[in-house]
Amino acid sequence: MDKNTGMTRIQLIILVTLVIVIGVLSYPPWAEYRKATQADINVETLALAIKKYYKHTLQYPTSLEQLMTDPNIDGWRGSYLKSIPETPWGGKYTLLQDQFKIGIAKDHARVPEKYRVGGIAEISRVYLIDATEGEQYWW
Repeated sequence: MDKNTGMTRIQLIILVTLVIVIGVLSYPPWAEYRKATQADINVETLALAIKKYYKHTLQYPTSLEQLMTDPNIDGWRGSYLKSIPETPWGGKYTLLQDQFKIGIAKDHARVPEKYRVGGIAEISRVYLIDATEGEQYWW
């Protein structure tokens, strides 16, 4: 039988080290992808809640809090959300009434600039009732 079969301890240490280095280097992009995906889901949820609010009241909310508490408007049918989600980086989403858009504020300090409203990978949704369901805007 040949005594040179199998791995030496040094080869095993090198292999384990390489696996650890690859894992450490791939974590930051994965973590950012996960946060961006969660923000996209949150924005979609908020846009759908706003559309339901409009279908019931024939008005768009002026603040996200109106999706949870009764604004004394005819047709309001109870809470459209259990709670208003925070961005995965912490902080609040913004309601841009003049653009009929929900997204991440331009001045949000902890969110990468590319995901904010006006960024190259903006995470937002148009919530107009005649807009296509699930319409995405990643500029």
